[in-house]
Amino acid sequence: MKLDQPRGSESREDSTFKLVKGLADSSCYSFATQDGKYLRHRSFVLVAERSDGSSLFKQDATFCSRSSSVYGAVMLESVNYPGRFLRHQNFQLKLDPYQYNDLYRSDSAFQLVDGLA
Repeated sequence: MKLDQPRGSESREDSTFKLVKGLADSSCYSFATQDGKYLRHRSFVLVAERSDGSSLFKQDATFCSRSSSVYGAVMLESVNYPGRFLRHQNFQLKLDPYQYNDLYRSDSAFQLVDGLA
């Protein structure tokens, strides 16, 4: 998932994800797009795809909230790859194993807020 700076209403919609109950675990989260796709990881890089209903898809698209060292933020851990967390790096969202450094902790800290759209 490549992240670009929002430019107008269309890109705002494209960059807004609806937080829903996790497809594989209702105590966790999944992220739905405006057009009915979900963020899931493929080879540890996030992509937006339509659900195929499989158990693998549901697990790939489910992330559990974990505490973060960044005030007001959470880390989002993969359901099917424990110890790997969502990380924004080089304008991409991906899953990386936890790393003990400030840059990683900053890159993997997310605030769940209302969308831009």
